[in-house]
Amino acid sequence: MLMKVRVVRGWLWPGLVLLLLGVLLATFAANAPWLVAATGWYPLIVYGAGIFLAWRFRRSRVAAVLLGLFMMDVLLRPSSASLEPGVGSVWDATGLLFLFLLPMVTAMKDRGVLSARGLVQPGIILAGMAGGLMVWAVRPEFLSWTWQTFLPWDLSGLRLSDAGLTVGLFALLFMGGLARWRRHRLDKGFFWVAVALLLALGGGPESVQSTVYLTMAGLMLIVNVLEKSYALSLYDKVTLLPARRAMRREIKRAGPSYALALVGVDNHKALHDRYGREAGDRVIRAIAKDLKRVGRHAIPFRYSDENFALLFAGKGRNEVLGDLENLRAEIEDFRFGLRPGAATNGADGGPGFPSSRWALTVTVGVAERGPEMGRWSSTFGAVARAARGALHRGQKAGGNTVSK
Repeated sequence: MLMKVRVVRGWLWPGLVLLLLGVLLATFAANAPWLVAATGWYPLIVYGAGIFLAWRFRRSRVAAVLLGLFMMDVLLRPSSASLEPGVGSVWDATGLLFLFLLPMVTAMKDRGVLSARGLVQPGIILAGMAGGLMVWAVRPEFLSWTWQTFLPWDLSGLRLSDAGLTVGLFALLFMGGLARWRRHRLDKGFFWVAVALLLALGGGPESVQSTVYLTMAGLMLIVNVLEKSYALSLYDKVTLLPARRAMRREIKRAGPSYALALVGVDNHKALHDRYGREAGDRVIRAIAKDLKRVGRHAIPFRYSDENFALLFAGKGRNEVLGDLENLRAEIEDFRFGLRPGAATNGADGGPGFPSSRWALTVTVGVAERGPEMGRWSSTFGAVARAARGALHRGQKAGGNTVSK
């Protein structure tokens, strides 16, 4: 049920909500003096902030789409008379090109904006739209088909050309299917950007309505990037387990009593130094899989580099000792085949460095919070310190044990 709520929320917020807000502004406040005055500066703020966030969080697709929205917004500024060579409006032609390139760019993977691969997506948008402008300026008759009527229905009420409507529907179908398949928040945001772009094209050049829809499209991407980045900060990239920040949120939901276990990997530094970071991460991922199988009521977290945490809501520490002992024994019985790497010997781990079997063990320290505990001793910090103390006692005693 929770997964369904998240899926629906991904489609409703922020895309549909901001789009509806744009429709309300464009319909009922298009002639309001404050909105007309604001159209001269707030789109630049939105695009500037969006491109900065795209660079900061390595979202090359977002940077590419924002670049296209900015170019569309620029075409709203000059007078329409100077941009009509007698065949049609350059606004419609570039909008059609943008809609055509949008599915291609958003289907690609995100990269660093200034990396070689990350510059490909903004380059596609820039080259495509700039090339369309050059064709329009030199031989505008080549683009005359973009304003011709070829559909069998009278769709003039939509204020869109038949070509724009056809390409727009293709973009919506492609991007909607991509969003359902990949289930990525940004893909859903790009779908609503395409809807906003169609509404902006229907508003025409030099209209407040078009500016509002383009700006709302930029705001959708900004909110999506911020929410996605915040969600990533709640999860560890190596193990995909919830991170320490997420654990504090779960502690608040755990109720008046819970058991907190800290799981420390014994000799993790020696393993990292001998076999390298990649091998150490592989071991950490394997332990994370074991943690997910511990008890039906345990929530695993990545606590630090070599430490994990297990939260047992509504449980005391004596109730979870059996589960923790099973975890310790299961990890002890497993052997990892590892090859020394470049971390210590300065050479690539090849045939000259035979693999070895690494016997891995963990030490577990467990503490609890009960409803009868005092105010200061029942805080998360106090319980975490007690669990760390139990973990350190177990490690000083030789490790490979469960301590309370």
